[in-house]
Amino acid sequence: MTSNCKTNLAFWTVAGFYFFFVSCGRVHAFVTLSSQRFKTSISLSSKIDGNNLLDKIPKSIPFFSKATADSPPVPPSIPPPLNENDIQPFEATPEFLIAKAKSVIATDLAVQDPTLLGDDFIWIGPLSETPLGKVDYLAAGRFFDLRSSFPDLDYRGHDFRIDANDSLTVRCTVRTLGTMRGSLRLRNQIVQPNGAQWRGPPEAVSMTFDEKTGKVVKLCSSFAMDRQVGNSNGLCGVMGAATVAGVPPSDWEVFSATSVISRIFGRPVYPLEEVTTFLAPFPETVMIQLTKGILSSNLASDDSSLLAESFSFVTPSVGPVGKKAYLESYAAQEFQRLNPEFSNFRVDPYDPNRVWADVKPIGPSLEGPPQAFSFSFDDDGFCTRITAGAVMDPTIGNTGGLSGPEGIRYSLGQGAPAILTRPLPLALGRIKKNLLSPITKIAADDYVLTAEKDESNVATAKVEVDKSASALTALQESLG
Repeated sequence: MTSNCKTNLAFWTVAGFYFFFVSCGRVHAFVTLSSQRFKTSISLSSKIDGNNLLDKIPKSIPFFSKATADSPPVPPSIPPPLNENDIQPFEATPEFLIAKAKSVIATDLAVQDPTLLGDDFIWIGPLSETPLGKVDYLAAGRFFDLRSSFPDLDYRGHDFRIDANDSLTVRCTVRTLGTMRGSLRLRNQIVQPNGAQWRGPPEAVSMTFDEKTGKVVKLCSSFAMDRQVGNSNGLCGVMGAATVAGVPPSDWEVFSATSVISRIFGRPVYPLEEVTTFLAPFPETVMIQLTKGILSSNLASDDSSLLAESFSFVTPSVGPVGKKAYLESYAAQEFQRLNPEFSNFRVDPYDPNRVWADVKPIGPSLEGPPQAFSFSFDDDGFCTRITAGAVMDPTIGNTGGLSGPEGIRYSLGQGAPAILTRPLPLALGRIKKNLLSPITKIAADDYVLTAEKDESNVATAKVEVDKSASALTALQESLG
Protein backbone atom coordinates (compact mmCIF):
# COMPACT_ATOMS: atom_id res chain seq x y z
CA MET A 1 0.00 0.00 0.00
CA THR A 2 2.81 2.34 0.99
CA SER A 3 4.86 1.52 -2.15
CA ASN A 4 1.82 2.24 -4.37
CA CYS A 5 1.32 5.63 -2.76
CA LYS A 6 4.98 6.51 -3.29
CA THR A 7 4.73 5.38 -6.92
CA ASN A 8 1.61 7.56 -7.51
CA LEU A 9 3.23 10.55 -5.81
CA ALA A 10 6.32 10.24 -7.97
CA PHE A 11 4.16 9.92 -11.09
CA TRP A 12 2.09 13.05 -10.40
CA THR A 13 5.19 15.03 -9.43
CA VAL A 14 6.89 14.19 -12.74
CA ALA A 15 3.65 14.98 -14.63
CA GLY A 16 3.34 18.34 -12.85
CA PHE A 17 6.88 19.38 -13.76
CA TYR A 18 6.24 18.32 -17.35
CA PHE A 19 3.10 20.46 -17.75
CA PHE A 20 4.81 23.39 -16.00
CA PHE A 21 7.76 23.44 -18.44
CA VAL A 22 5.44 22.98 -21.42
CA SER A 23 3.30 25.93 -20.32
CA CYS A 24 6.35 28.10 -19.78
CA GLY A 25 7.55 27.22 -23.25
CA ARG A 26 4.21 28.19 -24.79
CA VAL A 27 4.13 31.48 -22.89
CA HIS A 28 7.66 32.25 -24.01
CA ALA A 29 6.74 31.46 -27.58
CA PHE A 30 3.64 33.67 -27.38
CA VAL A 31 5.59 36.59 -25.90
CA THR A 32 8.34 36.19 -28.49
CA LEU A 33 5.83 36.12 -31.36
CA SER A 34 3.88 39.12 -29.99
CA SER A 35 7.09 41.10 -29.57
CA GLN A 36 8.09 40.36 -33.16
CA ARG A 37 4.64 41.42 -34.43
CA PHE A 38 4.74 44.65 -32.34
CA LYS A 39 8.20 45.51 -33.71
CA THR A 40 6.98 44.77 -37.21
CA SER A 41 3.96 47.07 -36.77
CA ILE A 42 6.20 49.88 -35.50
CA SER A 43 8.55 49.35 -38.42
CA LEU A 44 5.70 49.45 -40.92
CA SER A 45 4.25 52.53 -39.26
CA SER A 46 7.63 54.25 -39.40
CA LYS A 47 7.94 53.44 -43.08
CA ILE A 48 4.54 54.84 -43.84
CA ASP A 49 4.60 58.01 -41.69
CA GLY A 50 8.31 58.65 -41.61
CA ASN A 51 8.13 59.18 -37.81
CA ASN A 52 8.49 56.96 -34.82
CA LEU A 53 5.12 55.79 -33.52
CA LEU A 54 6.01 56.80 -29.95
CA ASP A 55 6.54 60.39 -31.08
CA LYS A 56 2.85 60.58 -31.94
CA ILE A 57 1.79 60.05 -28.32
CA PRO A 58 1.15 63.45 -26.68
CA LYS A 59 3.47 64.23 -23.83
CA SER A 60 0.52 65.45 -21.71
CA ILE A 61 -3.22 65.98 -21.89
CA PRO A 62 -3.97 69.20 -23.83
CA PHE A 63 -6.05 70.67 -20.98
CA PHE A 64 -3.02 70.57 -18.71
CA SER A 65 -0.43 71.30 -21.41
CA LYS A 66 0.82 74.46 -19.67
CA ALA A 67 0.76 73.01 -16.17
CA THR A 68 3.83 72.22 -14.13
CA ALA A 69 4.35 70.49 -10.84
CA ASP A 70 4.30 73.84 -9.05
CA SER A 71 1.52 75.60 -10.98
CA PRO A 72 -2.21 74.93 -11.41
CA PRO A 73 -3.57 73.62 -14.71
CA VAL A 74 -4.27 76.24 -17.35
CA PRO A 75 -7.40 75.84 -19.48
CA PRO A 76 -7.14 76.02 -23.24
CA SER A 77 -7.75 79.30 -24.99
CA ILE A 78 -11.41 80.15 -25.59
CA PRO A 79 -12.36 80.08 -29.27
CA PRO A 80 -13.68 83.34 -30.71
CA PRO A 81 -17.47 83.75 -30.66
CA LEU A 82 -19.40 82.77 -33.73
CA ASN A 83 -20.75 85.42 -36.03
CA GLU A 84 -24.48 85.60 -36.54
CA ASN A 85 -23.98 84.26 -40.07
CA ASP A 86 -22.21 81.18 -38.69
CA ILE A 87 -25.14 80.19 -36.44
CA GLN A 88 -27.17 77.51 -38.14
CA PRO A 89 -30.96 77.65 -37.69
CA PHE A 90 -32.37 74.86 -35.60
CA GLU A 91 -35.50 72.86 -36.24
CA ALA A 92 -38.10 74.15 -33.81
CA THR A 93 -39.85 70.87 -33.16
CA PRO A 94 -42.15 70.59 -30.13
CA GLU A 95 -39.85 67.99 -28.61
CA PHE A 96 -36.80 70.26 -28.91
CA LEU A 97 -38.57 73.32 -27.49
CA ILE A 98 -40.04 71.40 -24.57
CA ALA A 99 -36.61 69.92 -23.79
CA LYS A 100 -35.14 73.45 -23.81
CA ALA A 101 -37.96 74.68 -21.57
CA LYS A 102 -37.24 71.91 -19.08
CA SER A 103 -33.59 72.99 -19.06
CA VAL A 104 -34.68 76.55 -18.21
CA ILE A 105 -36.74 75.29 -15.28
CA ALA A 106 -33.94 72.99 -14.10
CA THR A 107 -31.46 75.89 -13.98
CA ASP A 108 -33.60 78.13 -11.76
CA LEU A 109 -35.22 79.86 -14.73
CA ALA A 110 -31.82 80.14 -16.47
CA VAL A 111 -30.23 82.12 -13.62
CA GLN A 112 -27.72 79.28 -13.22
CA ASP A 113 -27.16 78.99 -17.00
CA PRO A 114 -27.37 82.36 -18.79
CA THR A 115 -26.39 80.73 -22.10
CA LEU A 116 -30.03 79.65 -22.43
CA LEU A 117 -31.04 83.31 -22.84
CA GLY A 118 -30.72 85.36 -26.00
CA ASP A 119 -29.06 88.76 -26.10
CA ASP A 120 -32.44 90.42 -26.73
CA PHE A 121 -34.06 88.56 -23.83
CA ILE A 122 -36.80 90.21 -21.71
CA TRP A 123 -38.51 89.07 -18.53
CA ILE A 124 -42.14 89.90 -17.72
CA GLY A 125 -43.70 89.60 -14.27
CA PRO A 126 -47.26 90.22 -13.08
CA LEU A 127 -46.27 93.34 -11.10
CA SER A 128 -43.78 94.93 -13.50
CA GLU A 129 -44.83 97.77 -15.77
CA THR A 130 -41.57 97.51 -17.73
CA PRO A 131 -39.62 94.37 -18.64
CA LEU A 132 -36.16 93.45 -17.46
CA GLY A 133 -33.36 92.88 -19.96
CA LYS A 134 -30.93 90.00 -19.72
CA VAL A 135 -28.35 91.78 -17.57
CA ASP A 136 -30.88 93.17 -15.09
CA TYR A 137 -32.76 89.87 -14.89
CA LEU A 138 -29.64 87.87 -14.07
CA ALA A 139 -28.51 90.52 -11.58
CA ALA A 140 -31.88 90.35 -9.81
CA GLY A 141 -31.82 86.55 -9.77
CA ARG A 142 -28.37 86.50 -8.21
CA PHE A 143 -29.22 89.25 -5.75
CA PHE A 144 -32.27 87.51 -4.26
CA ASP A 145 -30.72 84.05 -4.78
CA LEU A 146 -33.70 81.95 -3.71
CA ARG A 147 -31.61 78.80 -4.10
CA SER A 148 -29.42 79.79 -1.14
CA SER A 149 -32.51 80.50 0.98
CA PHE A 150 -34.26 77.29 -0.07
CA PRO A 151 -31.49 74.78 -0.88
CA ASP A 152 -33.98 72.00 -1.65
CA LEU A 153 -36.04 74.24 -3.95
CA ASP A 154 -38.07 72.09 -6.35
CA TYR A 155 -40.11 73.79 -9.05
CA ARG A 156 -42.06 70.61 -9.82
CA GLY A 157 -42.54 71.64 -13.44
CA HIS A 158 -45.27 69.86 -15.39
CA ASP A 159 -47.83 70.32 -18.18
CA PHE A 160 -45.20 71.40 -20.72
CA ARG A 161 -47.03 72.27 -23.92
CA ILE A 162 -46.76 74.34 -27.11
CA ASP A 163 -48.98 77.40 -27.27
CA ALA A 164 -51.88 76.96 -29.66
CA ASN A 165 -51.23 80.33 -31.33
CA ASP A 166 -47.43 80.50 -31.26
CA SER A 167 -45.34 77.48 -32.22
CA LEU A 168 -42.22 79.03 -30.65
CA THR A 169 -43.77 79.49 -27.20
CA VAL A 170 -43.79 76.80 -24.52
CA ARG A 171 -46.04 77.10 -21.50
CA CYS A 172 -45.82 75.03 -18.34
CA THR A 173 -46.93 74.98 -14.73
CA VAL A 174 -44.71 74.88 -11.66
CA ARG A 175 -45.57 74.28 -8.00
CA THR A 176 -42.65 75.55 -5.97
CA LEU A 177 -41.68 73.48 -2.95
CA GLY A 178 -38.77 74.14 -0.61
CA THR A 179 -37.65 74.63 2.99
CA MET A 180 -36.17 77.90 4.21
CA ARG A 181 -32.76 76.93 5.60
CA GLY A 182 -30.79 80.02 4.58
CA SER A 183 -31.24 83.77 5.01
CA LEU A 184 -33.42 85.57 2.47
CA ARG A 185 -32.11 88.83 1.06
CA LEU A 186 -34.78 91.36 0.19
CA ARG A 187 -34.40 94.92 -1.04
CA ASN A 188 -34.33 96.53 2.39
CA GLN A 189 -33.55 93.71 4.80
CA ILE A 190 -32.18 90.24 5.31
CA VAL A 191 -34.55 87.70 6.86
CA GLN A 192 -33.10 84.87 8.91
CA PRO A 193 -34.16 81.29 8.15
CA ASN A 194 -37.17 79.90 10.01
CA GLY A 195 -37.30 76.33 8.71
CA ALA A 196 -40.76 76.86 7.19
CA GLN A 197 -41.79 74.95 4.10
CA TRP A 198 -42.78 76.92 1.01
CA ARG A 199 -45.69 75.43 -0.92
CA GLY A 200 -46.36 77.74 -3.81
CA PRO A 201 -49.58 77.96 -5.84
CA PRO A 202 -49.75 76.63 -9.40
CA GLU A 203 -47.71 79.16 -11.35
CA ALA A 204 -47.81 79.80 -15.09
CA VAL A 205 -44.43 80.05 -16.81
CA SER A 206 -44.13 80.94 -20.50
CA MET A 207 -41.01 80.86 -22.67
CA THR A 208 -40.69 82.16 -26.22
CA PHE A 209 -37.67 80.98 -28.23
CA ASP A 210 -35.73 82.58 -31.06
CA GLU A 211 -36.34 80.70 -34.28
CA LYS A 212 -32.68 80.97 -35.35
CA THR A 213 -30.70 80.39 -32.16
CA GLY A 214 -33.11 78.39 -30.00
CA LYS A 215 -32.49 80.74 -27.06
CA VAL A 216 -35.17 82.25 -24.84
CA VAL A 217 -36.14 85.76 -25.91
CA LYS A 218 -39.14 86.23 -23.58
CA LEU A 219 -39.84 84.71 -20.19
CA CYS A 220 -43.05 85.26 -18.23
CA SER A 221 -43.04 83.88 -14.69
CA SER A 222 -44.60 84.35 -11.23
CA PHE A 223 -48.14 84.38 -12.63
CA ALA A 224 -50.29 82.60 -10.01
CA MET A 225 -53.08 80.47 -11.45
CA ASP A 226 -54.98 79.86 -8.18
CA ARG A 227 -54.31 82.13 -5.20
CA GLN A 228 -56.07 79.81 -2.74
CA VAL A 229 -53.51 77.02 -3.16
CA GLY A 230 -50.36 76.81 -1.07
CA ASN A 231 -49.19 78.81 1.93
CA SER A 232 -47.82 81.98 0.29
CA ASN A 233 -51.11 83.89 -0.09
CA GLY A 234 -51.20 83.13 -3.79
CA LEU A 235 -47.84 84.81 -4.41
CA CYS A 236 -44.94 83.42 -6.41
CA GLY A 237 -41.27 84.21 -6.80
CA VAL A 238 -39.59 86.56 -4.33
CA MET A 239 -42.90 87.77 -2.90
CA GLY A 240 -43.96 84.20 -2.22
CA ALA A 241 -40.63 83.49 -0.52
CA ALA A 242 -40.95 86.67 1.57
CA THR A 243 -44.43 85.62 2.69
CA VAL A 244 -43.14 82.24 3.88
CA ALA A 245 -40.24 84.03 5.60
CA GLY A 246 -42.75 86.05 7.65
CA VAL A 247 -42.47 89.42 5.88
CA PRO A 248 -45.32 89.40 3.32
CA PRO A 249 -45.77 92.40 1.03
CA SER A 250 -48.58 94.85 1.61
CA ASP A 251 -51.90 94.12 -0.06
CA TRP A 252 -51.54 97.46 -1.85
CA GLU A 253 -48.47 96.05 -3.63
CA VAL A 254 -50.35 92.97 -4.83
CA PHE A 255 -54.02 93.84 -5.32
CA SER A 256 -55.99 96.72 -6.83
CA ALA A 257 -57.59 99.31 -4.55
CA THR A 258 -60.99 97.73 -5.16
CA SER A 259 -59.73 94.31 -4.10
CA VAL A 260 -57.93 95.69 -1.05
CA ILE A 261 -61.07 97.42 0.20
CA SER A 262 -63.16 94.31 -0.38
CA ARG A 263 -60.59 92.22 1.50
CA ILE A 264 -60.73 94.66 4.44
CA PHE A 265 -64.53 94.65 4.74
CA GLY A 266 -65.26 91.25 3.23
CA ARG A 267 -64.82 87.74 4.47
CA PRO A 268 -61.27 86.48 4.91
CA VAL A 269 -59.95 84.23 2.15
CA TYR A 270 -58.57 80.96 3.47
CA PRO A 271 -56.27 78.63 1.54
CA LEU A 272 -57.63 75.32 0.35
CA GLU A 273 -56.77 72.15 2.17
CA GLU A 274 -53.92 70.13 0.76
CA VAL A 275 -55.03 67.45 -1.69
CA THR A 276 -54.44 64.02 -0.19
CA THR A 277 -55.78 61.83 -2.97
CA PHE A 278 -54.20 61.32 -6.37
CA LEU A 279 -56.94 59.21 -7.89
CA ALA A 280 -59.29 61.04 -10.26
CA PRO A 281 -63.03 60.33 -9.87
CA PHE A 282 -63.29 59.63 -13.62
CA PRO A 283 -60.93 58.81 -16.50
CA GLU A 284 -59.18 61.80 -18.03
CA THR A 285 -61.37 61.75 -21.15
CA VAL A 286 -64.51 61.90 -19.01
CA MET A 287 -63.09 64.74 -16.91
CA ILE A 288 -62.36 66.74 -20.04
CA GLN A 289 -65.86 66.08 -21.39
CA LEU A 290 -67.37 67.35 -18.14
CA THR A 291 -65.30 70.52 -18.54
CA LYS A 292 -66.44 71.02 -22.12
CA GLY A 293 -70.02 70.60 -20.93
CA ILE A 294 -69.56 73.55 -18.57
CA LEU A 295 -68.08 75.64 -21.37
CA SER A 296 -70.80 74.76 -23.86
CA SER A 297 -73.42 75.96 -21.37
CA ASN A 298 -71.79 79.40 -21.17
CA LEU A 299 -69.99 78.59 -17.94
CA ALA A 300 -73.14 76.94 -16.56
CA SER A 301 -75.21 80.14 -16.87
CA ASP A 302 -77.50 78.25 -19.27
CA ASP A 303 -77.69 75.16 -17.06
CA SER A 304 -77.07 75.80 -13.38
CA SER A 305 -77.76 72.14 -12.54
CA LEU A 306 -74.19 71.39 -13.63
CA LEU A 307 -72.92 73.16 -10.51
CA ALA A 308 -72.73 71.64 -7.05
CA GLU A 309 -74.50 73.44 -4.21
CA SER A 310 -71.11 74.05 -2.60
CA PHE A 311 -69.79 75.65 -5.80
CA SER A 312 -67.36 78.60 -5.62
CA PHE A 313 -65.88 80.94 -8.22
CA VAL A 314 -62.46 82.63 -7.95
CA THR A 315 -60.45 85.02 -10.12
CA PRO A 316 -57.20 86.84 -9.33
CA SER A 317 -59.24 89.76 -7.95
CA VAL A 318 -62.70 88.35 -7.19
CA GLY A 319 -64.02 85.83 -4.76
CA PRO A 320 -64.44 83.25 -3.72
CA VAL A 321 -68.16 83.76 -4.35
CA GLY A 322 -70.92 81.18 -4.01
CA LYS A 323 -73.19 79.63 -6.59
CA LYS A 324 -75.99 82.21 -6.44
CA ALA A 325 -73.72 85.25 -6.65
CA TYR A 326 -71.74 83.63 -9.46
CA LEU A 327 -74.81 82.97 -11.60
CA GLU A 328 -76.21 86.46 -11.00
CA SER A 329 -73.08 88.56 -11.44
CA TYR A 330 -70.28 86.66 -13.17
CA ALA A 331 -71.25 83.62 -15.26
CA ALA A 332 -72.83 85.42 -18.20
CA GLN A 333 -70.37 88.32 -18.14
CA GLU A 334 -67.13 86.35 -18.33
CA PHE A 335 -67.46 85.63 -22.06
CA GLN A 336 -70.09 88.16 -23.08
CA ARG A 337 -70.11 88.72 -26.86
CA LEU A 338 -66.91 86.71 -27.14
CA ASN A 339 -65.82 83.63 -29.02
CA PRO A 340 -62.97 82.33 -26.85
CA GLU A 341 -60.46 79.78 -28.06
CA PHE A 342 -59.87 76.76 -25.79
CA SER A 343 -56.86 74.47 -25.98
CA ASN A 344 -54.61 72.13 -24.01
CA PHE A 345 -57.20 70.50 -21.76
CA ARG A 346 -55.40 68.50 -19.07
CA VAL A 347 -55.96 66.96 -15.65
CA ASP A 348 -53.89 68.45 -12.84
CA PRO A 349 -51.36 65.81 -11.69
CA TYR A 350 -51.36 67.37 -8.18
CA ASP A 351 -55.15 67.71 -7.98
CA PRO A 352 -56.83 64.93 -10.02
CA ASN A 353 -60.31 66.43 -9.49
CA ARG A 354 -59.31 69.50 -11.51
CA VAL A 355 -59.07 70.09 -15.25
CA TRP A 356 -57.04 72.99 -16.65
CA ALA A 357 -57.54 74.67 -20.02
CA ASP A 358 -55.77 77.46 -21.88
CA VAL A 359 -58.18 80.20 -22.95
CA LYS A 360 -57.73 83.11 -25.35
CA PRO A 361 -60.74 85.47 -25.48
CA ILE A 362 -61.53 86.70 -28.99
CA GLY A 363 -64.33 89.07 -29.96
CA PRO A 364 -65.23 92.25 -31.84
CA SER A 365 -62.40 94.72 -31.31
CA LEU A 366 -60.95 92.46 -28.60
CA GLU A 367 -57.97 90.16 -28.32
CA GLY A 368 -57.46 88.96 -24.80
CA PRO A 369 -54.21 87.64 -23.31
CA PRO A 370 -53.77 83.88 -22.90
CA GLN A 371 -55.33 82.80 -19.62
CA ALA A 372 -55.64 79.71 -17.44
CA PHE A 373 -59.04 78.40 -16.38
CA SER A 374 -59.70 75.39 -14.17
CA PHE A 375 -62.75 73.29 -13.37
CA SER A 376 -63.01 70.97 -10.36
CA PHE A 377 -65.53 68.16 -10.01
CA ASP A 378 -66.79 65.92 -7.24
CA ASP A 379 -67.31 62.16 -7.37
CA ASP A 380 -70.81 62.66 -8.83
CA GLY A 381 -69.61 64.81 -11.75
CA PHE A 382 -70.88 68.17 -10.45
CA CYS A 383 -68.63 71.18 -10.83
CA THR A 384 -67.50 72.35 -7.40
CA ARG A 385 -65.15 75.18 -8.33
CA ILE A 386 -64.09 77.37 -11.25
CA THR A 387 -60.99 79.55 -11.36
CA ALA A 388 -60.84 82.04 -14.22
CA GLY A 389 -58.88 84.93 -15.65
CA ALA A 390 -55.35 83.93 -14.61
CA VAL A 391 -53.28 85.83 -17.20
CA MET A 392 -50.17 83.98 -18.42
CA ASP A 393 -48.67 86.68 -20.68
CA PRO A 394 -49.92 90.29 -20.38
CA THR A 395 -47.95 91.45 -23.43
CA ILE A 396 -50.42 89.77 -25.79
CA GLY A 397 -53.74 91.33 -26.80
CA ASN A 398 -55.32 94.75 -26.42
CA THR A 399 -56.82 94.53 -22.94
CA GLY A 400 -53.87 96.03 -21.10
CA GLY A 401 -53.12 92.67 -19.54
CA LEU A 402 -56.55 92.55 -17.87
CA SER A 403 -58.95 89.62 -18.00
CA GLY A 404 -62.71 89.18 -17.61
CA PRO A 405 -65.17 92.08 -17.90
CA GLU A 406 -62.45 94.58 -16.97
CA GLY A 407 -60.40 93.52 -19.98
CA ILE A 408 -63.42 93.76 -22.26
CA ARG A 409 -64.15 97.32 -21.15
CA TYR A 410 -60.50 98.29 -21.50
CA SER A 411 -60.38 97.05 -25.11
CA LEU A 412 -63.43 99.19 -25.90
CA GLY A 413 -61.81 102.30 -24.44
CA GLN A 414 -64.12 102.23 -21.42
CA GLY A 415 -61.67 100.93 -18.85
CA ALA A 416 -61.76 102.08 -15.25
CA PRO A 417 -58.86 104.13 -13.82
CA ALA A 418 -55.71 102.07 -13.32
CA ILE A 419 -55.83 102.54 -9.55
CA LEU A 420 -59.09 100.56 -9.47
CA THR A 421 -57.94 97.65 -11.61
CA ARG A 422 -54.23 97.28 -10.79
CA PRO A 423 -51.95 97.24 -7.74
CA LEU A 424 -50.78 100.66 -6.62
CA PRO A 425 -47.13 100.41 -7.83
CA LEU A 426 -48.26 99.11 -11.21
CA ALA A 427 -50.92 101.83 -11.54
CA LEU A 428 -48.38 104.56 -10.70
CA GLY A 429 -45.93 103.07 -13.19
CA ARG A 430 -48.51 103.20 -15.96
CA ILE A 431 -49.37 106.80 -15.12
CA LYS A 432 -45.68 107.68 -15.32
CA LYS A 433 -45.31 105.94 -18.68
CA ASN A 434 -48.32 107.82 -20.08
CA LEU A 435 -46.93 111.17 -18.91
CA LEU A 436 -43.53 110.48 -20.47
CA SER A 437 -44.82 108.83 -23.65
CA PRO A 438 -44.50 112.05 -25.77
CA ILE A 439 -40.77 111.94 -25.00
CA THR A 440 -40.00 108.24 -24.73
CA LYS A 441 -42.54 107.09 -27.34
CA ILE A 442 -43.39 104.23 -24.97
CA ALA A 443 -47.10 103.79 -24.25
CA ALA A 444 -48.44 102.26 -21.05
CA ASP A 445 -49.12 98.93 -22.78
CA ASP A 446 -45.69 98.70 -24.44
CA TYR A 447 -43.42 96.03 -22.98
CA VAL A 448 -40.11 97.11 -24.50
CA LEU A 449 -36.78 98.02 -23.00
CA THR A 450 -36.11 101.73 -22.84
CA ALA A 451 -32.72 101.30 -24.49
CA GLU A 452 -34.30 99.48 -27.41
CA LYS A 453 -36.83 102.26 -27.85
CA ASP A 454 -34.08 104.89 -27.65
CA GLU A 455 -32.06 103.09 -30.31
CA SER A 456 -35.15 102.89 -32.49
CA ASN A 457 -35.79 106.61 -32.06
CA VAL A 458 -32.13 107.40 -32.85
CA ALA A 459 -32.28 105.26 -35.98
CA THR A 460 -35.49 107.00 -37.09
CA ALA A 461 -33.92 110.39 -36.43
CA LYS A 462 -30.87 109.46 -38.52
CA VAL A 463 -33.11 108.48 -41.41
CA GLU A 464 -34.95 111.79 -41.21
CA VAL A 465 -31.63 113.71 -41.08
CA ASP A 466 -30.35 111.83 -44.12
CA LYS A 467 -33.55 112.62 -46.01
CA SER A 468 -33.27 116.30 -45.09
CA ALA A 469 -29.61 116.41 -46.14
CA SER A 470 -30.43 114.77 -49.47
CA ALA A 471 -33.25 117.21 -50.08
CA LEU A 472 -31.00 120.17 -49.25
CA THR A 473 -28.31 118.88 -51.59
CA ALA A 474 -30.83 118.46 -54.38
CA LEU A 475 -32.14 121.99 -53.80
CA GLN A 476 -28.63 123.46 -53.91
CA GLU A 477 -27.89 121.64 -57.16
CA SER A 478 -31.11 122.86 -58.73
CA LEU A 479 -30.25 126.44 -57.79
CA GLY A 480 -26.91 126.02 -59.48
